[in-house]
Amino acid sequence: MRAVVYARYSSDLQSEASIDDQVRLCKERAVRDSMTVAEVFTDYAISGGSLSNRPGMLSLMEAAKRREFDVVIAEALDRISRDQEDIAAIYKRLSHADVRIITLSEGEINELHVGLKGCMNALFLKDLAIKTRRGQRGRVEAGKIPGGNSYGYTIVRRIMDNGSVSTGEREIDPDQAAIIRRMFKEYADGIAPRQIARRLNAEGVPSPRGGQWNASTINGSRQRRNGILNNELYLGRINYNRQKFVKDPETGKRVSRPNPKHEWIKKEVPHLRIIDDETWEAVQAIKARYSSSKGNKRQTKKRLLTGLVKCGCCSGSMTIINRERYYCSAKRERGTCDSTVGIKAAEIEDRVLTGLKDILLGNEDLIEAFVTEFKAEVARLRKQRGTRERQVQKDLNKVSTAIKRCLTFITEGDGDPGLVRDELRDLEVRKRDLERTINAVHEEQSVELHPNMADLYHKKVTELQSLLTDETARPQAMELIRSMIEHIEVHAGKERGKPDVILVGALAQILAFTQQNNTAASNGDGGRVLMVAGVGFEPTTFRL
Repeated sequence: MRAVVYARYSSDLQSEASIDDQVRLCKERAVRDSMTVAEVFTDYAISGGSLSNRPGMLSLMEAAKRREFDVVIAEALDRISRDQEDIAAIYKRLSHADVRIITLSEGEINELHVGLKGCMNALFLKDLAIKTRRGQRGRVEAGKIPGGNSYGYTIVRRIMDNGSVSTGEREIDPDQAAIIRRMFKEYADGIAPRQIARRLNAEGVPSPRGGQWNASTINGSRQRRNGILNNELYLGRINYNRQKFVKDPETGKRVSRPNPKHEWIKKEVPHLRIIDDETWEAVQAIKARYSSSKGNKRQTKKRLLTGLVKCGCCSGSMTIINRERYYCSAKRERGTCDSTVGIKAAEIEDRVLTGLKDILLGNEDLIEAFVTEFKAEVARLRKQRGTRERQVQKDLNKVSTAIKRCLTFITEGDGDPGLVRDELRDLEVRKRDLERTINAVHEEQSVELHPNMADLYHKKVTELQSLLTDETARPQAMELIRSMIEHIEVHAGKERGKPDVILVGALAQILAFTQQNNTAASNGDGGRVLMVAGVGFEPTTFRL
């Protein structure tokens, strides 16, 4: 039997040695049951509450699909997952691949283990969260910081009377405290956060994470009470339980949600005060003036290319300003980029979408070439699959003949059977592998070609055209196109107001393949669009 070992330790264990211990015990179990360990999969310091962020388990699942092993050995079921939904999904998929799960604690896993242990593990996570919040609340009441460190303070570690190391203690960092006082004073004097960030970056002052300052780091959000100017710790006050975190079941990522104000816990810590009351009140008054009800509702509508547009000067993201134009975010927020190039969101969308539509609909030769090449590729794959199947069957016949000879040798007594047993065991393993391979070849679905592929192509592209021209359905079409775009760069063009746009990704490769000397997309003077296929391809220039 081919076995793999899975081991994981999470933040509640905090010991990498746990992985080695788990692997050692699981390998001992494999030896005891006469199994061969083919591979070891591990996840270091990753919680078992979500499957999406565990590369080791995801790799194990992919290997199971390829039938590379027969058994998964783990220390306990909670090492595989603590989430009810995930453990059921893992068990279902491994069972479909004819893979058994064996744990040192529960033995061979079945549906009863999945139901009962999955429920117990989920309750453990909930109980752990309650105990964690209780411990954090206790630290707050003792005047300690329950979470991470804030800019302006250093973490203090000291040995307590019971021999443990203290947690949650802070002291003021004089250099960083001076920067904080400077920020509050400049903001109170009417200097905008973007200008403050620009000055700090120009002077080489490191941000809280050691990089460059952003205006958002200074300004923060009044609703979430984050950012330098909203941090009440600078006023000598701990503000705990402002928000809670829940895990998105789709992505496995934590999402913050604000708690009602009556649930907030506040504790005065005068020894951590950096800002005086007068300066604090002046700053909050200015922030309140700029956060009117109208301003709170002023949100930019998500555009079709949001998150894909990059500055050609600094490679940073470009964001929409005044609801209609993309500008470099690094220039606005940090003052670290000199680019003044902007482009209307509607214009860059039209360049990409209109060019795609015209090229796809205006190239009859492309359709015929595609149909011909596609049919040839399908025929080649079918021939390759047939050749592979014949070779596997030939090897299977040889192995079966060798097994018969070994059995004849043993039964007729022409020598010591012990010398043949090892070879016979290897032949049996080889036979099972070949049988799995030939079954997998039989299960491969062959691609059936539509008899009127060219007409079908015209129909589908016409449907795409209707989606692109219909404003209500345009986002639906763009979601498909977004998956083929890595990013879009905006560079200064030869003429002012006519920027060059570089498209990088699979879509660029398609457009490069379909390039014609004259297309409807090439008429016009809106600037050049360079379609770059990515690494390994030569860039191609279009006028879209």
